[in-house]
Amino acid sequence: MGIEIEFISSEMLDDKNENEKMRFILEKIKKNKILVIEESLSSLEETRLIEETMSQIDEKFSGIEVSTLKERTNRGIRDRLIRFLGGRTGGLTVIGPSRLIKKVKKEPQKILLLAEKKR
Repeated sequence: MGIEIEFISSEMLDDKNENEKMRFILEKIKKNKILVIEESLSSLEETRLIEETMSQIDEKFSGIEVSTLKERTNRGIRDRLIRFLGGRTGGLTVIGPSRLIKKVKKEPQKILLLAEKKR
């Protein structure tokens, strides 16, 4: 069996509060899925996700790997206004179980990920 990658639209997470979002992400990761989310997680959300993950680590769940590409900042007045009002203008987040993710290399405009499923 291969590695399952699930692409999540930003709309799928929009109606979830922070706890629901964390629960949704962790449930998928615990099923050995790699998630590609059509938005960047905020620093606060990323910290919260890592904290929640740490509290759930056991012999069956070894943790997560997270990499986020943020949309370029200061693109214009519209984007600054959206951010000021608490919105997001784009980005990308890749999250996967530590046991599958072998290597993550983050560059300014791309994420390189090597995943391998042990037999």
